[in-house]
Amino acid sequence: MVLQMPGLYGPRQPLPLRVQPLPGESTGSFVNRLAHANGLGLADFLQRVGQGTGSSSDDAARVAKYPQCTEMYVNGPGLEYLAMLAGEPAAVLRRALPGLATRHLLPGNADAVWKWPWQPSEGHLVRCCTRCAEVRGVREPAWWLMSDSWRVCARHRRWCDDSRTEPQDELPLKELPEVVTAHLERTRLHKQFGRSGAELFADAFQVAADWWRAMPMVLRWVHRAWACGLEDRSSRAMPLVIYPEAARLAQLMAEFEQSDIRDTNARARWLGKAEALMEVWELDAQAGGAPLLGWLHHHRTPTATVPADTETQPATRTKQERLPLAPGHNRLVSPTGPLEARSCLT
Repeated sequence: MVLQMPGLYGPRQPLPLRVQPLPGESTGSFVNRLAHANGLGLADFLQRVGQGTGSSSDDAARVAKYPQCTEMYVNGPGLEYLAMLAGEPAAVLRRALPGLATRHLLPGNADAVWKWPWQPSEGHLVRCCTRCAEVRGVREPAWWLMSDSWRVCARHRRWCDDSRTEPQDELPLKELPEVVTAHLERTRLHKQFGRSGAELFADAFQVAADWWRAMPMVLRWVHRAWACGLEDRSSRAMPLVIYPEAARLAQLMAEFEQSDIRDTNARARWLGKAEALMEVWELDAQAGGAPLLGWLHHHRTPTATVPADTETQPATRTKQERLPLAPGHNRLVSPTGPLEARSCLT
């Protein structure tokens, strides 16, 4: 997208101090940092971006105080105004800030318009890893806009989520190396099989979440929650404590998907392997067998052809393996939404 000159009343030059957007950062987080760097209150800054909802001083103060809850949206001219103020091409901002994606742009191309609702229209605002931010020179709190409500920073061994309670800092994973290892395994599965790998992890995560709801007091899960200072039955703890089991189960699911043999004996053997893992994890296989059977039901028939939308990778990357998923898997709410929407078990 080529940056065009704003209209008659738009900004004509960048603000004196530039701020680099963090990859994946929310637009609201970036705008807050840009305003702060230039000594501007949010209300004063927003007057330069156009007209919009939340233009009163009270509303501006609210969103400035709670950037972890709110997200900013603009239309095309508003994006050009913001790009001019930031001193960056609009295309650069759109690559870094997911809230500026085409599907999030507000309608209207006559006047610059912005909107700052109390909650993002899609996704979650997750606290950025403070160490990742500091490497890029960011010293104040910043937030990612993500499809899921949490993210693992494997480099700094931190668990980042959308918790709005104090303290809002990320959770250290120093005592939980298995969670970091699980995240790396998930990443490898995605790199190896692309979208198919991502969706298999979503399936495995849904199965593990069902296990947690039925058996929240399993010792390994309780101990992981306590290691991070969380309540063992809290919804905030759930994705963190089940991550290792979900990652291992996703690998087992991928092994099943790579086989063309899906008869009764093959399904029974796979179920036996899954139940053996449950025994190692001290989970009740009888109580947790239903979601496994549900997954097998959706995946009992192999797919003979490769989907037309199989992801392709640049030549500089390792070529992904083609892993067409079973026909019964293709009942997703959204291939790009949160984990729940990327699973056939939802």
